[in-house]
Amino acid sequence: MQDEIVFRFLDERVAASARLLWEQAPETCRAVVDALPAAGSARHGIYSGSEVYLVLSELRTPPREHATTIVGPGDVGFLTVENGSGYGIEDAYSEVCWFYDLDATPSMPEGPIAVNVFARLYEAEAFFAVCRRMRLEGAKRLEIARTET
Repeated sequence: MQDEIVFRFLDERVAASARLLWEQAPETCRAVVDALPAAGSARHGIYSGSEVYLVLSELRTPPREHATTIVGPGDVGFLTVENGSGYGIEDAYSEVCWFYDLDATPSMPEGPIAVNVFARLYEAEAFFAVCRRMRLEGAKRLEIARTET
C-alpha cells in the first residue's frame, strides 16, 4: 500500500511529500493513487484563499469521506464537480487541491464546498513558497506521482 505521494513543481525543481490518510479516506486514496502520475498546469484558487489545485485528466468518483470545508496548511483534498452543478461548469471534472496557509476555505462561486481530505503535506515550506507566488505569477507545471518504494 502506497504511504506517500510527491508533488513537484517541475520548472522550479521544488517538491513536497504528502502522507496518505488511508484510515480516514481509503476510497479517495485509492482513486488518487490509481490516477497517478498526474501532470498539468496547477492553478491558484480564485475563491478559496490559500489553495492551489490540479485538474485530473480522468474523472474519478470516490464517495464523500473525511469531507470538510475546514482545512489547514498542508491538507490535501479531492473534489469531483458535476457538470451543471454551479456557475460556468459545463463539464464534470476531478481535482486534487492543497492548502498552504491559514486563510483557506475550499469554495466555488456559490460558497464553501466540502473536499475529501485524503493526505497531508509535510516539511513543505519551499513548496508553499511557490504556491504563494502563484497568486501573482499564475499557473505552474506540476506533477503528482507515487513515491519510490
